[in-house]
Parts: sequence; C-alpha cells; structure tokens
Amino acid sequence: MGCIPSSQRKSSAPETKPAQPTQPTETNEMPESQHKLLHKLIRPARYSEGAERPSFSAAYARAARRYGFETGQYAGFAKRNNLVVKVKGIDNKETEHEVPADGIQNGTPGITLNLDFDTGSSDLWVWRYGISLASTWNPSNPGDIPSTEFARASRYPGHHVFDPSKSSTAKKATGTWNISYGDGSSASGNVYTDSVKIGDIVVPGQAVELASKLSSSFLQDNGNDGLLGLAWPTINTVHPHGVKTPVENMIEKNLIDLPLFTVKLTRGDEPGFYSFGYIDPNVTSDAITYTTVDNSQGFWQVPSETYTINGSNLDRSGNTTILDTGTTLCLVADSVVEAIYKSIKGAEYDNQEGGWKYPSGAQVPEVAFAVGDKLYKINSEDFGFGPADEGYIFGGIQSRGDLDFDIFGDVFLKSVYVVFNQGEKTVGLAQRDD
Repeated sequence: MGCIPSSQRKSSAPETKPAQPTQPTETNEMPESQHKLLHKLIRPARYSEGAERPSFSAAYARAARRYGFETGQYAGFAKRNNLVVKVKGIDNKETEHEVPADGIQNGTPGITLNLDFDTGSSDLWVWRYGISLASTWNPSNPGDIPSTEFARASRYPGHHVFDPSKSSTAKKATGTWNISYGDGSSASGNVYTDSVKIGDIVVPGQAVELASKLSSSFLQDNGNDGLLGLAWPTINTVHPHGVKTPVENMIEKNLIDLPLFTVKLTRGDEPGFYSFGYIDPNVTSDAITYTTVDNSQGFWQVPSETYTINGSNLDRSGNTTILDTGTTLCLVADSVVEAIYKSIKGAEYDNQEGGWKYPSGAQVPEVAFAVGDKLYKINSEDFGFGPADEGYIFGGIQSRGDLDFDIFGDVFLKSVYVVFNQGEKTVGLAQRDD
C-alpha cells in the first residue's frame, strides 16, 4: 500500500510483502499492521507561497481541451480545429481569440520528483535532463536535445529532472508520446522503463515517459515535475502501443493489497492524500457507497441523475459524470448552471470572461449532485473559484458546453472521499465531515 498527501507527495520504501487483492468491505477496516505502514510523504504545495493559481480562463480552457467540447448556451470556451478558443459572448458564439499558453522517485539511485496526480489521464511523464523548449526542439529528431536548454530550465527554482543515464535500472523502450493541455501547453518525448517508487510501493519495470520537449509555461510552474495519470490504460498516449499505468502494474504484480487507490483532496489547512491499495477508515464518519463505472471511454464515468438546490430535488434521467482530479471546475448542463445561479441574488453571466459570477457578499445555495443513488453536497467553501471584477466571484460550477456528460473536478471532489476501485470497476464515495 502507499499513501501520499494530496498537497505532499514524496516517496519512501515499502516494508511488506504483497498480498492478493480483495474486495473492500462496508466497514473498510484494515489490519493494524497496515495502518502503521502509512508514511507521511512530503512535497511542495501545488501552488507554492507567492505563486498564483491558474486563472479562471486557464482552468476552464483546460477542460475544453481535454474533453473537446463546443460551447453551449453558457460555456465561454470551446475546442475548434484542435485549438481552444474564447467565444465572444452569450449571444455570439464566434471566435474571439485563441487561449494562449502562458513525490515520485525514479531510478537507481533514486531522484524524487513532484507530480500532479490526475484521474483524467493515463500517462506518467516527467522532466528529462537536457529538456528543450517547444520553440527550439527538433521534432524530426527526438533524441537531439540541446544541452543549453537544460541550463535555461534549471534557472527556474523548485524543479527536479530525471537523467536516465544516471540510473542503473533505466532502459530505453519503444515508443513516443505527446500530450496537450487546455491552456495550450504541451509536452512530448520518448519512453524508458525504470523502477518507480510511489509512496512506499516500488514498481519495477514501470514505463516512464520522459519529456524531451515542454512548453515554456511548464518552466514557470514551481510545483510540479510532471504528471501521474490515474485513468484507465486505454487512453495512454504512447505510440505505436500504449503502456501500462502504475496502478495497472501495482495490481498485476500484486504490489498492493486491494486493487484500488483513494483520494482525499486538500481543503485549506485540512491535509489531503492519495493512497494505493488501502482505504483509510478515519477520513469520515459517512459510509462509503459504491457505484459501477463505465470505463468505455477510458475515464471514471458514473451515473449522476439527480441534483438539489437548497433541498429541492431535480431529475436528470440518463445523465452521467466523469470524476476528474485534473479538472478544477465542476462542469454541468446549461439548464443546471442557470438554475443554480438564478438562485443567487445578483449573479450574472460575464461575456468577457466566459463564465458565471456572483456578488462576493451573496449567500450561495446548498448544491448537491448524485453519484449513483446518493447525493453529495458541495462544501460552500469550494463553491467560489476566485475573484472576478471588483466585488464579484467566479463560480466553481460552470457549463459543460455541448458535452452529453458532466465533469466533476476539484470543486466537487474536495467534499468527498473517493475510492477508485480498478479491480472491481467501481467508485466509492463518502461525504467528508470537514
């Protein structure tokens, strides 16, 4: 098993022999010996002190890029001709402008890397020694990486890079990869295999995608040295053949006791974590309720057929949602967005920014969304995304555009403890007490 705080992710070595995965029980009780093996793991905060979190536009555009939606009635962003664009307004959907790009341990001996954990993608990629900026890298020769570019990258504090030549267990593998994100940023490169330590779990022979090319915006991100994808393996981007994800390898190699991982996201001073093969029974007093997953698109997709506003129950028969820690906002149908913000005095749609906002002093409604047969309330602390114009706040719930499913990102997930059971194809949620 392994446990990594969601605002702290460094790794330490495993101490136990693996056991066969078993189905979790309703009580979620684990042997006392397993509790003692949960190590506190440290990584810098995702947005370090003095650093700014992504703008509202960047957070919204990232979702548009990932899921490729066209604007609906209220979505201010869309993906068109493989570009994310801002539309002119609620009554004019023409393009206004493009949206510009603005601890794991690898190898022997190991180097600790701070990665974003993302349930909406399936690639494990890290910064590579000798990394090149997108503007200087030669795509016809992926191995031609100017050493001067690493000097440029190294001027940015807070980053660690992986040099496969320094690891006795690293081996070059077949394949290349390329990923694009919603703010226009991108990363690409080649593939190695190596021993990867996640928490207290060592995964031998894990495919690691090394970034030979990065957009310049990554160099300005003080928090992360790459990404660890936790979605289903079918959406891994390595070509010509996808590679196994770390969780897939953990399960197949019997490195964890249960075929699952869990997520408790950080809220304010309340620390969060990710755990692998272990369900923490102390997160909440609420029972975990399990729902079958539809993984046909590679995502953690589940039914979400009802919602409530201030206790009034509303039906959305046939609706589904994706649980995605890589998306900040909670994106739902236009009719739902409209109903929520019409319940807030003074709320309005901002054509310039492409989203709903409300007065900073307004009382926000109590909103709950179903996953399976149970409703889960969004904590009022997470309802607002961040400042808009003077005296206004952008809402954390926005339009999903023309998608026919919702996306429940951090705004929703901060209010629940989630068990992602890859072995049983289920997710379990419990309302958090904090």
